[in-house]
Amino acid sequence: MKKILIVNGSKRLKGNSYALEARIVEQLKGKAEVTCLDIAKKDVRPCLACDACKQQHTPNCIQKDDFTALIPEIDNCDAMLILAPVHWDQLPAQLKAFLDRTYSFMDFTQPDFSMATRKDKKIAAFMCSGFGPVPVYTQMAEANLKLFATAGFTACKAHVAGDANVPGSIMEKPEELKAADELVEWLLV
Repeated sequence: MKKILIVNGSKRLKGNSYALEARIVEQLKGKAEVTCLDIAKKDVRPCLACDACKQQHTPNCIQKDDFTALIPEIDNCDAMLILAPVHWDQLPAQLKAFLDRTYSFMDFTQPDFSMATRKDKKIAAFMCSGFGPVPVYTQMAEANLKLFATAGFTACKAHVAGDANVPGSIMEKPEELKAADELVEWLLV
């Protein structure tokens, strides 16, 4: 059974990301082992750029915060799904800190710069935006997902739902729910 890590980057507990998370967790029952991370509630500090993680050849970080404890979860999963709103044309700050900390997987002695245990994992993102250029936000999401390659995520897909700022409104958008379903199915293959 595949291990899927769902990373929720929203601060709105009754928002669209949490509504989707509940739906997806229900869909994955019996199909995957699911771990949900509420990054907005975690203590994920910015990367110190100290390079202490480069003294080893296994993913590690000297900071003693919640991200350090998540390194094995990230390394051992088969796939990761990020659910988040678009904030000022970008990832929410706590999710960006989470992404930056995957620097701890980087190994400059490797041809692919990665010390991840596996380098064949999939990552997907479903992001909700209230307004703005959905194609631009989709490019932003895809560009950020590609940065997770250092942690072994070499295949990525992103979807951004527009006009989805009102909490829970995503559940009334069949075309967006279908897009979420397709991302989940892709992660399972």
